[in-house]
Amino acid sequence: MNTFSSTSCGSDRPTVNNLINSLGRVERYDATQIRCCSFAKASDIADDVDVRLTNMAGGYPFEFGGATWRDSETLYLCGEFSDSSEKHLTIQEEMHRQTSGYAAKRFIKTKYKSHMRQDFADFRIQWMLYVVWQKCKSNTEFANKLTLIPQDAVIIENTTKERCDTKEVWGCSNKALTDRRNELEKEVVARAKAENPNIKKAALERLVIKETCKVNDIGVFVGENNLGKILMICRECLVQGTKPPIDYALLDSKNIHLLGKRLTFA
Repeated sequence: MNTFSSTSCGSDRPTVNNLINSLGRVERYDATQIRCCSFAKASDIADDVDVRLTNMAGGYPFEFGGATWRDSETLYLCGEFSDSSEKHLTIQEEMHRQTSGYAAKRFIKTKYKSHMRQDFADFRIQWMLYVVWQKCKSNTEFANKLTLIPQDAVIIENTTKERCDTKEVWGCSNKALTDRRNELEKEVVARAKAENPNIKKAALERLVIKETCKVNDIGVFVGENNLGKILMICRECLVQGTKPPIDYALLDSKNIHLLGKRLTFA
């Protein structure tokens, strides 16, 4: 298990190659020692930037494979059902018709879970990197906002409250931070209602998000954090004007089909 020290940030922050080599490895990020930028929901504000980093977040449509994707989650999920069969084509088409990545996961993936590719775990991390990079290339707004996340901040998906079996594959858990944010939420709500008894629900929720997301320097994040690493890889490449070193040979060997066509990887 790797432990990131304070020297992992600033001028000594991990390079793209270091991040690539760390994919699939469990990390410990001590939030009291390094600058952590964590997110969990589409509504979260990451390091004062309303960037909506989660794959579920809408508002960043992008073009890929001859189709428009509402979010990166739906395209990623299509990789789970990407062989050349008519069954997988039908599932992908159903996913693409959904109004959100949440709906694609909740209603379509759940319904067809037994039909998932058995080898998907072998290439899911590289597929995720490929998918997120397509969003960065095709949606300028998302790419620009991602570069606004401070370069010395370690981006982390906080999956403490998730129940799925991949929660610490894509993100990290930090119970101490989650507990403190829960306490703070109660404090913020009580104070806001005392100051303005007629505060609207939407305004109250926004205030809670703004205040709780400011707290990041508590506890230790533990997990592989592959989505956070992928976002950092893309951020670095966008800033440097380079491309991420995606394992195209692996992806090409998996014979991935999307909406009736075999993807080719250069």
